[in-house]
Amino acid sequence: MLQAVNFNSYTEQHKLSLKLRSILVGELYLARKLKYPVYIFKNGMFYPVVNEGRVPTKDQINALIKNAHREVYIFPEDVVEIKKNLETALVKVTRSLSVGDPLENGTKDLKLLSLNLGGLYENPHSDELLMLQYQSTQNLSKFLMENKKFQSQFYQNLIRENFHFTLSQPMLSSLLLLSFLQSIHLFHDKEVENLFLASYLKDIGIAMIPGDKYDLKTLTTRDQELFANHADFSFDLLEGRIPLSKNYLSIIKHHHFLNDKLKDLINKDKKKAEPELIFGLESTLVSVFDILVAMTNDRPYRKGMSLYQSLELIKKMMADEYPQEFKALVIFLKQFYKN
Repeated sequence: MLQAVNFNSYTEQHKLSLKLRSILVGELYLARKLKYPVYIFKNGMFYPVVNEGRVPTKDQINALIKNAHREVYIFPEDVVEIKKNLETALVKVTRSLSVGDPLENGTKDLKLLSLNLGGLYENPHSDELLMLQYQSTQNLSKFLMENKKFQSQFYQNLIRENFHFTLSQPMLSSLLLLSFLQSIHLFHDKEVENLFLASYLKDIGIAMIPGDKYDLKTLTTRDQELFANHADFSFDLLEGRIPLSKNYLSIIKHHHFLNDKLKDLINKDKKKAEPELIFGLESTLVSVFDILVAMTNDRPYRKGMSLYQSLELIKKMMADEYPQEFKALVIFLKQFYKN
């Protein structure tokens, strides 16, 4: 049994820091009876917020979220149990998406998939975790296409979860992409499904970058190089492990090709632009929605832009080459956010 902690003791605090592991607050919903306490980290100290041998209540979890505690700290034995419960819950809801209330089922599936993605970041070489993500996302794509009227609500419900952007960004950008692809009727369902899968899995390379780098307000040159290489990391981690064709893996590998153009637009004083890479409409749309979601949501180093400001930049990136698709994008987004 865990002994009571003397919180004024540096030694006891140091011992805790070596033993505890962080999980997202939302993962506490998957907890059963915990063997050890749950802690928060505040002002350089660990404080217990749920006692040992208890099940975290919804009120306790909601209070943590309300007070902006994105993570909590628990012992490894409890982490293993929660991760197991999370995987079981994801499999269960994925298999029963079409049974019951579609809005409730879809909202729950998006939440569980995003939480489970955190486990894949921690263990990107686990084929079991990767295939669980792949198969669950594949089932979700079919469900989303069949439930178009709820797509906007799914999007807003996931934003309200206030997950770290490394967990929410892949699903938010992919959901927007899928909805837009359906609206323009240029792609058949299998293409939409594969583009949704490629978009969702494109950021798995995040796993190769230390997690604390994503909360820094300023980045070193080395940090910037790591971030720039995450698309290559994603390709290396996925090639030969998932049943996506080379075309879709190429989209993953090059999904940041528009970012250099965006940097040139923002940094107008740059003397010499890098050579421009040319890719097809599919790659452009995957990249555009990734950028759109990133620009319109807050990051540790900046506040999110308005949708109008984001579209002004996207117009400069794609309107010359794809004018009709850009017009369709503007109409689509107005309707999507209106709903």
